Amino acid sequence: NENMKKFYIFYFALQIIFSFAQQKENDTVNSILEKQIQEVEIKAKKKLIERKVDRLVFNVENSISATGGDALDALKVTPGIRVQNDKISMIGKSGMSVMVDDKVIQLSGEDLINYLKSITSDNIKSIEVITTPPAKYDAEGNSGIVNIKLKKAKLNQWSASFKSSYIQSTYPKGSVGGQFNYQKNKFSLYSNLSYTNGSNAPVEINNVYYDTGLWNEESKRRDFQKSLAGRIGINYKITDNWNIGIQYLGNTNKPSINENILTTIYNPDNTFNSFIKTISDSKNKNNNHSLNFNSDIELDSLGRKMSVNFDYFGYKNNENRNFNTIDLLSANNTSEQNIENYSAKIDFEHPFSWIELSYGAKFLFIKTDSDVNYFDTTAGTPVFDATQSNAFQYKENTQSFYVSGTKKISDKWETQLGLRLENTQTQGLSLTLNQKNKNNYTKFFPTFYITYTPDEKNSISLNYNKRINRPSYNRLNPFRWYSNPFSYVEGNPFLQPSFSNNLELNYTFDDNWTNSVYFSHTKNGFEQLTIVDNSTNIQKTVAENFFNTSVIGISESYTFNKLKWLSSTLSFDWSYNWAKSLIPITNQNLKGANAYFSISNDFIFNKNKTLLFNISYWYNFKGVSDLDKNSAYSQLDTSFKYLTLDKKLQISLNVNDILKTNKPIYTSYTNNTQIDYKNYYDLRMFRITISYAFGNKNIEVERKELGNEEEKERIN
Repeated sequence: NENMKKFYIFYFALQIIFSFAQQKENDTVNSILEKQIQEVEIKAKKKLIERKVDRLVFNVENSISATGGDALDALKVTPGIRVQNDKISMIGKSGMSVMVDDKVIQLSGEDLINYLKSITSDNIKSIEVITTPPAKYDAEGNSGIVNIKLKKAKLNQWSASFKSSYIQSTYPKGSVGGQFNYQKNKFSLYSNLSYTNGSNAPVEINNVYYDTGLWNEESKRRDFQKSLAGRIGINYKITDNWNIGIQYLGNTNKPSINENILTTIYNPDNTFNSFIKTISDSKNKNNNHSLNFNSDIELDSLGRKMSVNFDYFGYKNNENRNFNTIDLLSANNTSEQNIENYSAKIDFEHPFSWIELSYGAKFLFIKTDSDVNYFDTTAGTPVFDATQSNAFQYKENTQSFYVSGTKKISDKWETQLGLRLENTQTQGLSLTLNQKNKNNYTKFFPTFYITYTPDEKNSISLNYNKRINRPSYNRLNPFRWYSNPFSYVEGNPFLQPSFSNNLELNYTFDDNWTNSVYFSHTKNGFEQLTIVDNSTNIQKTVAENFFNTSVIGISESYTFNKLKWLSSTLSFDWSYNWAKSLIPITNQNLKGANAYFSISNDFIFNKNKTLLFNISYWYNFKGVSDLDKNSAYSQLDTSFKYLTLDKKLQISLNVNDILKTNKPIYTSYTNNTQIDYKNYYDLRMFRITISYAFGNKNIEVERKELGNEEEKERIN
């Protein structure tokens, strides 16, 4: 069949590469030694920004802006990275993964932020920005990767830190956490634990312009969070060339939401008609457990290495939502979702005299069970409604193989070629509807990079890759979230993946100015879509594969650091979007521009760099996003930091969204009906944080890249 033909083509291509490589291996030793000497010379230059063949390197240890901060502060001034309200994104990308020492961090949301805040910026050597990930990494997601590289340290050391934060928005929230690292001889241990408790008060407003008049829905919420997260890992060197490790991560969270929803209905002449009032409460409980075993072996003195990872990931989520629409309907909606994920991964590094070759394979097995039940409680006694309930099972198996080669053509030219093959089988089964959906596809994901460096101040690179974006487990869950009897949100268990092609041209000047021109085309894209029925006034929001989109853009970043007391980072991004709907109920086409500008200023008040002040501002211009239009919105933030006790104790005060201007309005159309969304997520707040580090804060603890990180991101 066609899939087997693709596999054989890939297999024979590998055979040709290995055969040719073996013929040219005679002078491997001398070439590798020469290359290692060249690498030492390059690192000694310590430029602020370096362009490598497949990534940009921001040397944090040379940055004034990152002084006395944490990893999140360092990311704020990293070219191409956007940090807004403790949310990290990459300019021009729909998603992003975070790695520390080449290991993808298994945390997300606030847990990830708390972990990054536990890493001091003085302990970071560099941050690698990988906008088009090479073939070694999973092809999952139209996203980039940020890799935080920690400084090297001496053996036989230990370190610990403690941090506590108080946040005040509409309601208070607090967090406390710490970490402990230990390394002696061949044994090393690393661990961290964090706890968060509190709430905030987001407001969601949408206006639906029916033919019969305006429906204004305003939801005032109080979102509670109570989470405990931790991890512990152990590494042991069996020999000088063989290292093994095991790591456990766990997280438990009990979020809940109290919601007061008022829908005001107006006549066509804008006079008041009636209103619908709904009171609801949602109680959730989710937890996940992750276990990894890894082994790294240096096969010889020439640089050949083998890495093996075995991973297990378990996730369980329970939702219980009660809502009461006064004088109309009351109901109880429950959902239980269980996910199990097993994977095995092997990677090889095989340098030859003429090329650095890497290759490997990964095998992934995923099983998801969802059980959704709906009970009508209007009469006081729960009545099961089978038409709004669903028992659903989803299975996904993927086999991946990749090969990648890096070649330094000359002192000025370097290139990398890679190819990844992924064969995926999925099966979705609705036990309630007795409906089954199978999908089997084999895809190639090529990558290409070439870099030209004519001198120390100039660097030009061209990058290309192809990616696949699979739906998150949450969007596959058919659970219905009712705002009132006329409005609900539900998942779609039969969503299909989307595919994207990405091309970038980058130019770096001196060590403080980066420029990028990028193009991306996404096919069979999926997103939540609100479908409005003018005859029944029902608003159904569901995830669908319903659009193709193309984006071309320009991104600029400039760092001014000529003064000892001031460092400023300016960034600008402009893009033009073409989006085409694949279904008739939405706009058939939407095109237009979008732009974003930001400036961050760091002031140093004394020679010891212990009094620091930052003021930053960003502005997002009016534009388009896929098939939606967005208004302009902005945000002004400030922060103050004081370091004492040899910089071991740090006290910081942050104030976010001072002017309360981060209020975007998104406009979409379905069935020729306009819908406006105006949400504010309680972003204006102040935070005071106290942290203390002791022991040897420069300790190095070896960390391993796990094999199923991309799949874990899909729980969000």
